[in-house]
Amino acid sequence: MLGHLGSEVKKLLGEGIAPDHIRAGLDRHRAKAMHPSALPSFVHEAMNAAPTASGTAHRSWTNPSDVAAAYGGDL
Repeated sequence: MLGHLGSEVKKLLGEGIAPDHIRAGLDRHRAKAMHPSALPSFVHEAMNAAPTASGTAHRSWTNPSDVAAAYGGDL
């Protein structure tokens, strides 16, 4: 189990994924107690949940409440 988990971590590091993301993925993996091959999914989940450089989390696109202000009347 630990050897397989270690090889998954080595692959992720080889892909250039930041150690902080891998640690967060390991925390999620430990909480769910799943097979080591699921680690990349947890790491990607942690990467997507991480806040952006501006300090805010990604927010999906929504329709603006004031269309004219949002698009400047270009519609």
